[in-house]
Amino acid sequence: MKTSTLKKRRGSGFTLIELMVVIAILATLASVGYGPILDHMNDGDRQKANSNLKNVFTLLQQFKTDELQYPCDATADKLSEDHPDSDFGDLKGDNSNAYFRQLFYKNGVDSEKPFFAKVATSGLVVAAEGDDRLANGQALKAGENAMSYVMCHDKGDTTVKTSVKKGNAPLVMCSVLPSKTPYTGDKLVVDMDSFRGHFFVLSCDGSVADMEKVLEENPDDDTTGVVRKDKSLFPETKRGRSTATDYVILTPEA
Repeated sequence: MKTSTLKKRRGSGFTLIELMVVIAILATLASVGYGPILDHMNDGDRQKANSNLKNVFTLLQQFKTDELQYPCDATADKLSEDHPDSDFGDLKGDNSNAYFRQLFYKNGVDSEKPFFAKVATSGLVVAAEGDDRLANGQALKAGENAMSYVMCHDKGDTTVKTSVKKGNAPLVMCSVLPSKTPYTGDKLVVDMDSFRGHFFVLSCDGSVADMEKVLEENPDDDTTGVVRKDKSLFPETKRGRSTATDYVILTPEA
């Protein structure tokens, strides 16, 4: 009698309540471990972005040594005049790809790989390094650059973009949400998904800083971040005046 009852219990399987308890436990374990797992998976992406920011800085410094300034509208005009037979694509405009193309006019600069960072947002997908095809307008096509470039307005004509000069000012950023028009100073919007809230800024002194503590959630979109009102990414004058409005940020071509 007892043996028959035991067999019936073994053959009946789990009850609905038991299944629900197991599913709840698994869901709890998944939610606890999901964040750390994603953070660990993103470690390599963040390290690659940091490394490539430093590589881009080396290229920009080499350019500045030759041209006495970073890529800007004036250097674009000069390179076009000096190298009429070369065609890497547009050398100025409203995206960072254009100004970074100027770097390929320098000897030894022949790879798109330093401009890679794994981002995927707002129509821009950079999931692999560039193909290093540069001639015939193929340099840094949309999707082959993930770096945003910081420039200044010309004081006499704000439609003209000039080179950043201050040594403690930002020079390159990753990852700013792509925009068809340049951002002004701290009025930028940061993609919070690609690096799970981390935001990297390369300054003119060659240092790379993670500026995640300067950001807060964008009230209009919880997947993006904005610069806190009590903070700034840009240097102040000796009298404490913000210089943020002197700067523009050009995002990658989407």
